[in-house]
Amino acid sequence: MSIGQALSAARRDAGLSIDDISAKTRLRATVIRSIEADDFSLCGGDFYARGHIRTLAGLVGLDPAPLLAEYDATIGTGEDGPATSQLYETEASGRAITRTAQKRSPRWGLAAVATTLVAIIIFAGIGLMNRGKKSTPPAVIAAGVTTQPPTSPSPTPLVSTPVISPPPATTTTEAPQSLPSSAVAEAGVHVVLRITTTKCWVEATGSDGPSDVLYQGVLSPGATQTFDDPQRVSLRLGNAPATDITVNGVDLGAPATKNSVTSVSFGPGNPLLAQG
Repeated sequence: MSIGQALSAARRDAGLSIDDISAKTRLRATVIRSIEADDFSLCGGDFYARGHIRTLAGLVGLDPAPLLAEYDATIGTGEDGPATSQLYETEASGRAITRTAQKRSPRWGLAAVATTLVAIIIFAGIGLMNRGKKSTPPAVIAAGVTTQPPTSPSPTPLVSTPVISPPPATTTTEAPQSLPSSAVAEAGVHVVLRITTTKCWVEATGSDGPSDVLYQGVLSPGATQTFDDPQRVSLRLGNAPATDITVNGVDLGAPATKNSVTSVSFGPGNPLLAQG
């Protein structure tokens, strides 16, 4: 059984149509039909043909290794190596989950609303504290001297003395002694990167630029890396939709981007207000 026949039979056994496969992989239906007919001319070369075979086999429950071996033995020119095939797999996986990542993007807006509510609560508390201070009756000042109420009645009638009220106190806004636990720290940059669905190539650099490499490599699903710098942390991601980023205690989720390969950079403070 040829490559195309094996993929076609497995697709039908899985109860999937060509349109179903096209929707899941973002491949055109004409390309899928050509592959199932063992015509790989629309793939654009061995690099993409191997990647399409691997993607289609994974969706219909086939082991791609025998199919790729048959392709290399009967059709492939041998110009592309295993590394380029793995790179295509990462790229194709990123495209397949782009729509899922885009659904998560409203988390950025929700986090902004939450931060605004925290700020309103803080300033409301400060206003109540200042109002309480104003409600304390001022001491009575007679002839420039503060007097206290007599502790016992005096036999001699007191002479009425004009009472001078003190000038209104100037209200100053005082910073709270401690911020809520959800507030963002202002000192330095603390980034936590977690890989969610598929492998992702990551390069992290510090505030000294490209020469200040904090990490470089490929991370698997479930892996977590932490990066710290006094001024700035920059990330370059090979599969951005497969990541979840937390900056200075604020969970940003995956970067809102239409491309798998993207770059993001973070400075101190709240990333929703100070990202750049």
